[in-house]
Amino acid sequence: MIVVGARLEGPTGARELRLALDTAATKTLIIPEAMDDVGYSARDGDAFTIIRTANAAPEPGYTLRVRRFSTLGFEHEGFEIHVHDLPDYGVDGLVGINFLKNYNFTVRPRDQQIHREAVGSNEEPHVA
Repeated sequence: MIVVGARLEGPTGARELRLALDTAATKTLIIPEAMDDVGYSARDGDAFTIIRTANAAPEPGYTLRVRRFSTLGFEHEGFEIHVHDLPDYGVDGLVGINFLKNYNFTVRPRDQQIHREAVGSNEEPHVA
C-alpha cells in the first residue's frame, strides 16, 4: 500500500490525514471520524451512497463537497469526497481517480517517490 499525507479543512478546523493511493477507487474516500473532526456530518451530505468492495459487504455512506482538500502538493476547494467506513487498514481513507485524473504521476517505489505534474500546465513536476 502506498500511503500519502493529505489535509482536510472543514467548518470547524483542519486535520492531517494518511490516505492510501488507490487507482481502482473512482472517488476519494475519507472515514466518517475524520469528517466529524473538521465539522462535517451526514446532514451536510449531497447524496447518500453505497459502495461495494471486493473484501466487504456493501457499506452505506454519503458524498459531500469539502471546504478544502490537499494532497500530493495540490489543493482543491469544493472537492467531492465519499464518506464511508473502511476496514482497519491504518489509513484515514483513499485518494481516488476523481483527484488523480487531474495530474500525471509516476510512482517510484524503490526511490520512495511520487513524481507528479498538473495536466495542461507549464508547471515544473513535483516530487513527494
